[in-house]
Amino acid sequence: MKQITYIKGDATVPQAKGTKMIVHICNNIGGWGKGFVVAISKRWPEPEKA
Repeated sequence: MKQITYIKGDATVPQAKGTKMIVHICNNIGGWGKGFVVAISKRWPEPEKA
């Protein structure tokens, strides 16, 4: 099993080499417009559209 490495920085501009995974815990209200998802939408509009 591989080790998890935590890197501080802007999650919308990952600095690590290789495959990257952005993990974010959210509620199930279904709203989109505050917090981390706003940064995601600015960089990648597809998730919000989906």
